[in-house]
Amino acid sequence: MGETAFKNTLSVIATALIALVVSLGMHVFVYPSGFAPSGFDGLATMLQSMSGVSAGVFVFLLNVPLLTAAWFLLRRRYVILTVFYTVFLSFFIALWARVGLYQYDAEGERLLAAVFGGISQGCTGFMLRMGASSGGVDIVGSMIQQKMPHRDVEKIISMVSAVIVGVSFLVYRNFSSVLLSVVEIFVCERVTSLILHSTRSAVKFELITDNAEALKHDILEELHHGATVFEAKGLYSGEKKQVVFCVVNYRQIPDFFKIVEKHERVFVYYTSALRIRGNYDFK
Repeated sequence: MGETAFKNTLSVIATALIALVVSLGMHVFVYPSGFAPSGFDGLATMLQSMSGVSAGVFVFLLNVPLLTAAWFLLRRRYVILTVFYTVFLSFFIALWARVGLYQYDAEGERLLAAVFGGISQGCTGFMLRMGASSGGVDIVGSMIQQKMPHRDVEKIISMVSAVIVGVSFLVYRNFSSVLLSVVEIFVCERVTSLILHSTRSAVKFELITDNAEALKHDILEELHHGATVFEAKGLYSGEKKQVVFCVVNYRQIPDFFKIVEKHERVFVYYTSALRIRGNYDFK
């Protein structure tokens, strides 16, 4: 098996596992609690509530026209993995209903059901990281982005989700179901955001100095970090300066200050770098 085929196989397996987790969250927490989750899964949930037909059937039917259109507009790998996800999710949802899998007793604890339902559905963020989607409004957003890259796609997706939540009031006939949908969507978005963004945090230091070479040994050998030097000029004095840019972890802040205190005529400021990704090795 070639490297590309191996990676594609891993992607399909990962897609199946993500669909499995989402389907369990839907079946165990969402369906017995009487509220609609975010996106087209919410529409499928409401249709199941009204018709008694498994939401898995509606998940598939709702996504077929979108996936057909996406085939001609979006990248093939994106569409193929999304198709796999849709098929797996539909299958698992129908399977759990068929075998009568355990469902959470939400009586008096519906808020917990919304939280854990949101956590499970937020795992679709892994699909986005693989360059695919969970279908539904994500496909709509991707097609809009393809045709109108200047539009705020996230705002459009949020508006669609808000409409679905509003419609859920007509189905469940109580305001608490709407509030539970809002909680589920909020948790889902937070989990997705955590998955999409690196959780590594650090501190960005920028030093203004007359002699960056004097700092070189301490930064490279003592901190074991690289740095980048920019040429600059003082606005008032017109003197040539150098700006040293360096990113370190939080535990190294005191060590960095010790380095700064060892050298004269060094001005430093630092800020939190909330998201970092990648590594840079030096010898």
